[in-house]
Amino acid sequence: MTPLIAIIYAAFISLGLPDAVIGAAWPAMAPDLGSDEAAAGVISMLVTVGTVSASFLSGWLLRVAGTFRVVVGSTALTAAALLSYAFVPSFVWMMVLAVPLGLGGGAIDAALNGYVALHLSSRHMNLLHAAWGVGASLGPLIVGFWLHFEGQWRPAYVTIALVQTVLLLVLISSRGLWRADKKARTTAGELAGERTTPGELADGAQLAASAQPTDSVQLAGSATPAPSAQLASSATPATPSACFVPGFRTSLVGFFMYSGYELTVGLWTATFLVHHHGFGMDVAAAGAAAFYGGLTGSRVISGVISERVSNQQFLTYAPVVVMLGALTLLVPGSDVLAVVGMALLGIGSGPIFPMMLQETTRRFGSHNTQRLMGIQMGTAYSSTLIVPLLVGLGMTRVSPAVLPVVVLAMVAVMMVSIALVDRMVRRREAQDPAQG
Repeated sequence: MTPLIAIIYAAFISLGLPDAVIGAAWPAMAPDLGSDEAAAGVISMLVTVGTVSASFLSGWLLRVAGTFRVVVGSTALTAAALLSYAFVPSFVWMMVLAVPLGLGGGAIDAALNGYVALHLSSRHMNLLHAAWGVGASLGPLIVGFWLHFEGQWRPAYVTIALVQTVLLLVLISSRGLWRADKKARTTAGELAGERTTPGELADGAQLAASAQPTDSVQLAGSATPAPSAQLASSATPATPSACFVPGFRTSLVGFFMYSGYELTVGLWTATFLVHHHGFGMDVAAAGAAAFYGGLTGSRVISGVISERVSNQQFLTYAPVVVMLGALTLLVPGSDVLAVVGMALLGIGSGPIFPMMLQETTRRFGSHNTQRLMGIQMGTAYSSTLIVPLLVGLGMTRVSPAVLPVVVLAMVAVMMVSIALVDRMVRRREAQDPAQG
């Protein structure tokens, strides 16, 4: 592993650190800030708005500033926002800071993923997003540490902001590595007679980045379909409108459901454990790490065994594990079962979104893949703007048990969507064996 790749791995871990912190810390933050318990959904929505905006701007930013400057500037913005979170006097200030936090996170996310998609292998892409999961798992543990020993959530944000600052200094000092890497790639391209202009590289980075706005999407978007799938689907002509691609609208239901429940679980886990299972706030924050730990572990394992297990097998059995985890959460009186349920939710969730995205070519043809990919991700984002807020209102106004019940319902609908689309594809393949 080269020093530059090692730095990118560190950046992905750091990128994941703040993603689960607010959910883990919210049971302590809400009363301290005088906020409604359901208001974490508002913060999540504003962060997502910033992330989406940065994703759309990433192509222009990469053309104007280049990957190195975008990564450094975005890390600086994220570190400043996180440090400011530690000193906010009210919920209103959290809302204000949520937008730059989303902008910084979204820009660095898009820039690094564009670089990885262009220059590194799919193996690195999978492992890098497992590294994101490591950071997402550590964030709640940091919160739990400070709540246990100091009874305060603010030092957790200071800690994570300091980690981001260290990363910023490392990135600044790595400028020579980025220049050397660019020079080496340019020289290699010239020797091969395939010199790439800066504009072409930026356009490529824009495509790669725009195709991967969330962690789940990034991991999946990097996966390369099997050669047989590529050859078969290449025979499928592009359709004039995405609305008329057979089965596409049905598939969007699955994307909406998955992203909605994944972010909802990550945001509301600690609140659920406190109010439904009676966990202390420090233990609940640590328990929230079980979800991201399961998510990370299952992504590593699925990457290792993906050559022996088909995408459809993952999509058939992984949702069953998610449903088992949700049912486990409803069992009262056992702290151990509650943590096991969270881990099962993460283990089952890990491979689902990547495999749904990887199936795009087989489902709809290679000529349709690029344009449909963006619509799939836009649909996924729309759910993260709506579902966590609604579930938060239900948990605080009706019952904390709303969380696993909603997960069960959304996963069931997702499974139906996956099954219907797969049946359509199998019928098409049976009618035309050349595409099977």
